[in-house]
Amino acid sequence: MLKYIEPKKNKKFTRRELLIGFVALLAVAVNFLFPQKAYGETFWLSLFLFAVFPAVVAARVLKEPLENFGLTQGKMKTGVIFAVCSAIGLICLNYFLLFHTKYGGELTIARFIIGSFTAFLLFEIFIALPLHFFWEFFFRGFLQMGLEKKMGIYSLLLAAVLQTTLSLRESWTAILLVLLSSLFAGLIVRRSRSIIYSALALWLVSMSLDIMIIRLAYQAAG
Repeated sequence: MLKYIEPKKNKKFTRRELLIGFVALLAVAVNFLFPQKAYGETFWLSLFLFAVFPAVVAARVLKEPLENFGLTQGKMKTGVIFAVCSAIGLICLNYFLLFHTKYGGELTIARFIIGSFTAFLLFEIFIALPLHFFWEFFFRGFLQMGLEKKMGIYSLLLAAVLQTTLSLRESWTAILLVLLSSLFAGLIVRRSRSIIYSALALWLVSMSLDIMIIRLAYQAAG
């Protein structure tokens, strides 16, 4: 009598997953080789490394639609709910750190936006907002969603840790905030299947943090 043996799932990484991992490590390594001293440098380097480069690899090499990597509407209701809840939680945490602990002084922003509302507005819309989409497409879309079928939730953790390494030159407070934000973003993407909601949520958190730091700076000056 023949005995049926259930086939085991193939846990080996295919050429696709190995390529995604290689591209991710290469992009992060190149980012470290070219330290950015100005936000303009960060913008253009991030545009190429975390948006154009992975998009070309996905479309031309892997021959997959970018929708597979989070550039889609996804589950809007779920995305909005998770994004709003995550943003509120992170904003409250930032407020507590800034105004009720000694660690708030370790967080910094671009100095040129402190004294000008126009500069602040232009920076948040044309620099900060695109940057968050670049980072979300790369870490949450290309890396997390790209490896999700093989790694499951561990792809979320991998993407969060790898993104946090970009902040290793910052203070420990900033590093921990980036890690926590990345984990929240990964959860939003995992549930909504889109990077749109996580990018917008983290942008709102970042902008609110800038506002709080500006307010703190004016309080100190007064």
